[in-house]
Amino acid sequence: MRLRAILLVLALGSAPLMAGCGGPSEFPVVGTPRSAGTDGTVTVEEIEGGNYLVLVEVQHLPPPNRVSEDASTYVVWIKPEDGGPVKAGRLGYDEDERTGTMRATTPAGGAFTVLITAESDDTTNEPSDVIVVQREVDM
Repeated sequence: MRLRAILLVLALGSAPLMAGCGGPSEFPVVGTPRSAGTDGTVTVEEIEGGNYLVLVEVQHLPPPNRVSEDASTYVVWIKPEDGGPVKAGRLGYDEDERTGTMRATTPAGGAFTVLITAESDDTTNEPSDVIVVQREVDM
């Protein structure tokens, strides 16, 4: 009976360690010189079908028109290793808090670059040169 109790304690104690295997990976980000105080994370998790869930969270992000006179929004792009940037969507930006978040999915394999650019509007199909965050992800 005592051996059974010890085995149960060991099994339960190792469960949290095993739960972390294969979970999300977190990548710290910092702003480019255009947005030097910006920091945050890109969290990536493999999901069904070989796709990846990408969560972008940034803080200390200035209003878009402060990094580029014509800008009114931020857009997130995912650039696969073997291709051009693909628009993931508009970054949800809170000007009062100076934070931004966005959640997207991508089939871009385990290695890609996440870009955040300042744009005049979110209908653009190509990123501007006004990059405020750039982070390579390699799962």
